[in-house]
Amino acid sequence: MQRKKDGLSNRLAVTGTKREPTEENRLSVVIPVFNEGDGVVRCLKRLRQLDGIHEVVLVDASDASESLAILSSLNLEEGVILEQSPQKGRSRQMNLGASIATGRSLLFLHCDTELPEDAFSIVENCLQNNSWGRFDVDLNAPGWNFRIIETMLRLRSRMTRLATGDQAIFVRADWFKEQGMFADMPLMEDIEFSRRVGAQFKPALAAVAVKTSARRWQKNGVWKTILLMWKLRFLFRVGVDVEKLAAMYQHAR
Repeated sequence: MQRKKDGLSNRLAVTGTKREPTEENRLSVVIPVFNEGDGVVRCLKRLRQLDGIHEVVLVDASDASESLAILSSLNLEEGVILEQSPQKGRSRQMNLGASIATGRSLLFLHCDTELPEDAFSIVENCLQNNSWGRFDVDLNAPGWNFRIIETMLRLRSRMTRLATGDQAIFVRADWFKEQGMFADMPLMEDIEFSRRVGAQFKPALAAVAVKTSARRWQKNGVWKTILLMWKLRFLFRVGVDVEKLAAMYQHAR
């Protein structure tokens, strides 16, 4: 997807439309969407500023087609694919996007996470000697408490080889499919995946951080949110049914 000065102005890529794979097709960005509203538009505008991205695959599962209606009213750039998912669930949406994408590499992105300007070259370099990797995370809020959270997230990821969706996980497309992609589960698909593959394949760590929204911590309180995340991961680790964990997470939101 090349840099443009006139905005998102070419065409709406209809469901299932994709570019033909070539040796130059390197990075596809897969974005799961659920009732994101204008956040999707802002995300696309940020991505428009990046060079080297082959395509963007948006997989929408909105209940009332809120995001789909917003996106359909735009003339999206060539190389932006809009796919309606028959079922909601981040893992299902990301797997659907991965099956549609034609890039040799995939990057899974949340709408409220911003990639650095040189994301493409960073991912390309990381995947030369690794099958998968992730970024560190910076939170878009001031304050020492958020800097502590960032430090904790970085230490945890380094010590455990675990990665969360906020870290913009990237993979070689063929390898990702060989590993069975994300497990079909309503929550913790990122933790399950990184635990499953991390035992054998050490993840690459990008040289710079992505910037993600701090709204979850701001809305529910920093320490309350941290304790909830620790609780959910502990219960997941000891085998509590993930459907129950998803219900706990949704109630806390």
